[in-house]
Amino acid sequence: MKARRDDLIVGLDIGSSKVRVAISELDEYGNIFILGIGTAETKGGIRGGVIINLESVVTAINQAVEDAEIQAGREISGVFVGISGTHIDTINSKGVVAISGPDKEINENDINRVIEAAKAVAIPMDREILHIVPQNFTVDGQQNIRMPIGMVGTRLECLIHMITTPISSIQNVVKCLDRCNIEIYDIVLQNLAASRAVIEDDEKEIGVLMLDIGAETIKISIYHRGAPYFHSIYPLGGYLITNDIAAGLKVSLVTAEKIKLAYGVTDFEYVNKDETIQIPSVGGRKPMLFARENLVHIIRPRVEEILAFIKQDITELGFLDKIQGGIVLTGGTALLPGIVEVCQEVFDIQTRVGLPKNLSGLSDQVSNPDYTVINGLLRWGLERINREGDALNRNGKDDRGKGFLKNLKKIFNELF
Repeated sequence: MKARRDDLIVGLDIGSSKVRVAISELDEYGNIFILGIGTAETKGGIRGGVIINLESVVTAINQAVEDAEIQAGREISGVFVGISGTHIDTINSKGVVAISGPDKEINENDINRVIEAAKAVAIPMDREILHIVPQNFTVDGQQNIRMPIGMVGTRLECLIHMITTPISSIQNVVKCLDRCNIEIYDIVLQNLAASRAVIEDDEKEIGVLMLDIGAETIKISIYHRGAPYFHSIYPLGGYLITNDIAAGLKVSLVTAEKIKLAYGVTDFEYVNKDETIQIPSVGGRKPMLFARENLVHIIRPRVEEILAFIKQDITELGFLDKIQGGIVLTGGTALLPGIVEVCQEVFDIQTRVGLPKNLSGLSDQVSNPDYTVINGLLRWGLERINREGDALNRNGKDDRGKGFLKNLKKIFNELF
């Protein structure tokens, strides 16, 4: 029988094509030690990040959790869940209040009031706030203040970043985990989790764009001056490349996916001119030989089209000038050879592949772009559990009733 441990940190990534689970604890150096990993296909249960078949997702979660528990030799009690979907929306809002108190010293109540003022925007009845992230404060015209507690002034302003989602999407995630008899410690937008794992603090300060290119969605996050400015999820992804390969080579989607993973390339510099690959034929015919460099002609145009679409969108939104620190690519499609060079050409901005770090144990299995969200969820959970006044109690309940100031400090430390 597996031993149950309440000090485990477990991340559950509900992706479009797969559910991934990682069980971890802290090693002697305070790093995340991976104990067990589980992966299961959703088999069409999720489309564009939205659950469309509850049974398929429940089955995938149970299978992934079971595999991870067997590998770890432990039973889990609760998880940090990452969610996605093109239904996610973000709002940047501003609040202004007069500083109360005879001494005009900013206190917890002032912070509470200014954030409540910034939250006073119209949100549709069918949506709820998933995250509220203070971007910065202004005191009597002094801008870009991270934490103004203790400062003196008369006017306090706050910019906040709100992330909203349809209530039904949260309810479906909760229902899936209830069916699996698993507690939810926190629900985290996958963009935030991925950003936590692969973006450096100096990049966030200068301005950075993260592109998490998954199977059916591309999650983007923009950070500027250390704070999140924009999150979005596009119904684009690696499946478009797979479809192009299937059409170009006249093979099945299953075969096309295998070819993409084994031989996919986006730049001629990554392939020899005389290199060939064997392409299975249909109907029992003999396999064909195909020049691998021809895959560049199939894959590169699609990659350029996707990146150009995203560039145009963030340009129209006015965010392109906020990413001078570069672009970070992650997600499974970021493993395509040559995609960094293509991205740099399209955006004319330096680009790198984001790789999670500071892990031990079975880290070799998750230290790649395909597991970025899982890594971010573990880091999120680690900081939540170990932060003073914000630990999870033994019943798996989130102890949030310790005062607004502690929660605010937690938010800043987690996201900045």
